[in-house]
Amino acid sequence: MATIFKSLIFFLAVATLLHAGHARRRKDNAASGVVHDVTEYGAAPSNRDNRDAFLAACSSSAAGNNSTTLLVPKGTFAVGAVQFEGPCTDDGGAPVVVIDGVLQPCSGDGGGGGGGCHISHDAWITFSGLNNLLVTGDGTLDGQGHHQSGKAKQPMTTTLVFDGVKNSTLSGLRFVNSRGFHVNIRRCTHVVAEGLDIHAAATSRNTDGVHVGLSSHVRILDSVIGTGDDCVSIGPGSTDIVVSGVTCGPGHGLSVESLGKDAGERDVRGLIVKNCTVKGTTNGVRIKTWPGSPPSRASNITFQDIAMDDVTNPIVIDQRYCPHDHCSDAGEPSLVQISDVTFRRIEGTSSGPMAVRLLCSEERPCTGVSLDGIDLTCGDAPCRFEFSNVQGPVAPVVVEPAPGPAPVPVPGAGGRREEEADVASGTERLGWLTWWLPFTVRG
Repeated sequence: MATIFKSLIFFLAVATLLHAGHARRRKDNAASGVVHDVTEYGAAPSNRDNRDAFLAACSSSAAGNNSTTLLVPKGTFAVGAVQFEGPCTDDGGAPVVVIDGVLQPCSGDGGGGGGGCHISHDAWITFSGLNNLLVTGDGTLDGQGHHQSGKAKQPMTTTLVFDGVKNSTLSGLRFVNSRGFHVNIRRCTHVVAEGLDIHAAATSRNTDGVHVGLSSHVRILDSVIGTGDDCVSIGPGSTDIVVSGVTCGPGHGLSVESLGKDAGERDVRGLIVKNCTVKGTTNGVRIKTWPGSPPSRASNITFQDIAMDDVTNPIVIDQRYCPHDHCSDAGEPSLVQISDVTFRRIEGTSSGPMAVRLLCSEERPCTGVSLDGIDLTCGDAPCRFEFSNVQGPVAPVVVEPAPGPAPVPVPGAGGRREEEADVASGTERLGWLTWWLPFTVRG
């Protein structure tokens, strides 16, 4: 455990240094005057597609060195799907990208006739194959997803993608109303996403705030995220991920999401979610896997120092995840092995009766699950918690009966100590019984 905390402190220190370095880099670039303003390459605030001007400005900035800046100034600019590819410079670096204006997807023919506007089904703005990239500014990326109502269904387009990017930072930008995910970090290493402000309607589907997949050494820090789906979602192939200082809500919470959907998925390991606040969401912290999923693993996961405020399901492991009850393998067990999961110092209020729900696979029971310092209340009713196929102790937990109805008796239990021992032994006996205990959970 000491090693884990030392590693966390080290990586947070590295993230702080990276942030300071990027801030200095933006200031130094501005002072040097090596700025490529997209308006100098033909971009204009209008509904015309400015994609070509953006790419021309990027090409010119790439022809210099990593002290150059690509600038989108104040104003509202329409742009179609655009990909900024690297490497940009001989030394493998990338220009600083400063977005101070508002970007919106173009529509129709892009304002220029001839059907010039193209919005991808995958991504709107992509940065790929870049090293030492900084994307920052005071601007907004407006996916215009709120305009979908009453129109033909639009593609679930991700607003911004980092793909194959390393040693880079996304900082300070505002994202609103994406048509799909707001930010997707995939196939990346050593990336920091910090100070982001992400918002979409609570009813908007598949609008995750920040999604991470097939990536390592990623930090998501000090951001405010409220969407119609997960505020932060961690997908297959994610290793050494830290989520800290995130305020989440509305949405579906902070999730290790939808594992086991496809064969050959890579494992998830080494995730820390800490010092976060979750408000008015359907879930708090969650791990979910598909039923009938092929084998993979999710391990060494810690959720700690989380404040819950009016959250329906604060703590969840769901290995029977089947949205809308339309799953061809709904009756088959998940083969994703979940192990070494810690829920520590999680407190606040639940809007539902279930404080903790751990529903693990009967074929691959969860192992090494720890609940430590859980302090949740469920209004005037006692909280409940449910365990199924959880192997090993889920202690240390101190449970105190809430005022009201007496606890459901456990057959054969002769007192509180015997009852607690029987609960622990029930978890050792895997899935023979699911526990519904009318307790307020106190740590």
